[in-house]
Amino acid sequence: MKRPVFISCISAAAATIICGYFGTQYFGRNIMYTIGGAIAGTGITAFMVDRITGQNEIDQVMLRRPRPLNRPTSCIGCKYYHGISYNGSPLICSVHPEGIEGAKCPDWQGFQLSKEGAIT
Repeated sequence: MKRPVFISCISAAAATIICGYFGTQYFGRNIMYTIGGAIAGTGITAFMVDRITGQNEIDQVMLRRPRPLNRPTSCIGCKYYHGISYNGSPLICSVHPEGIEGAKCPDWQGFQLSKEGAIT
C-alpha cells in the first residue's frame, strides 16, 4: 500500500527535529546537522519523485484520450459542438453528428449566463 506523500514529508520533518534535539546532546552539532539535512533531503526527494510520477501518469492519460477535430467556422461558440473522433468516426455536434453542408448552421446556439451567473 502506498503511503501518502504528506505523511512521508511529515515523518521526515519529525525525524529531523528529533535527531536534531536529542542528537546534539550526545553526538555534537556538526554530525547532527549532517544527519538532519540528510533526513530532510530524503523527505524532499520523496515528495518530488511522487510529484514527477503523478505528472507522468497524467501525461499518459492525456495521450490516450481522443484527439479533438479541427473546429468548423460555423461551430465556433456553439454549445452543441463536441468535435472528437471515436474509432475514426467524427462526432461534430449533438444536433448534426456528421456536420453541416452549408456555411451557417440553422441550429447554432451560444452559451448564456443564467440569473445565478452559471453558464447554460
